Amino acid sequence: MLRAAIVEADYVYSEYLNGLLLRWAGGRAELMVSVFVNGEELADSLTKMSEYDIVFMDVSSGQTDGILASKRLRETGYQNLLVLTSAFPDRACEGYSVNAYRYYVKPVMPEQIKECMDYALSQKTGRYFQYTYRRVTERIAFSDIIYFESIQHYIDIHTTEGSVRMKGTLREVQKQCPANFLRCQRSYIVNMDCVLLKRGSQLKLVSGKEINIAPRYLKSVTDAMGI
Repeated sequence: MLRAAIVEADYVYSEYLNGLLLRWAGGRAELMVSVFVNGEELADSLTKMSEYDIVFMDVSSGQTDGILASKRLRETGYQNLLVLTSAFPDRACEGYSVNAYRYYVKPVMPEQIKECMDYALSQKTGRYFQYTYRRVTERIAFSDIIYFESIQHYIDIHTTEGSVRMKGTLREVQKQCPANFLRCQRSYIVNMDCVLLKRGSQLKLVSGKEINIAPRYLKSVTDAMGI
């Protein structure tokens, strides 16, 4: 599911933007949209900064300046997409100070929403490993995965929260994985961000697991660690 936030004091315009978002999502993605009157209200409501995949921020929402509210979001840890909107074009340069993905002059057009949401969706799917087992589809954040282990016709996914099992092959798994996931032997793919140390041809992971590196994979693993 994608989660979007609209920060807009004008009720009519927030409804217009909400309609564009829901029209984009129709049949393409599951989408939840939350509307806030100003950026302070948004920041105060967050339990975790990754809660929203994309935020549409009016730069003059309510009593709080949108640029200042955006800075607060960034300072408190929000790293996902931020799109600034305004009735005037003269504040576009300020978007650089908050690492805004786009700055749009109102009214935002459907094709602009499509461009932003298509990118948000690609970012979302790229952050998760997705698998189906026993007719149930699950997603796990790659950042939570320590390593994949092949056991006969199954794959055990070892995460920071425990392990889950799926049916498949490491070759299929590798196709989904980002560049920091490397094959280190026939039965293992390791998240290199979870490696504590390399001793000779052995890796020690944050979970305490030790895995031997097969000779054919030794160079790629060594290069990845910058050794």
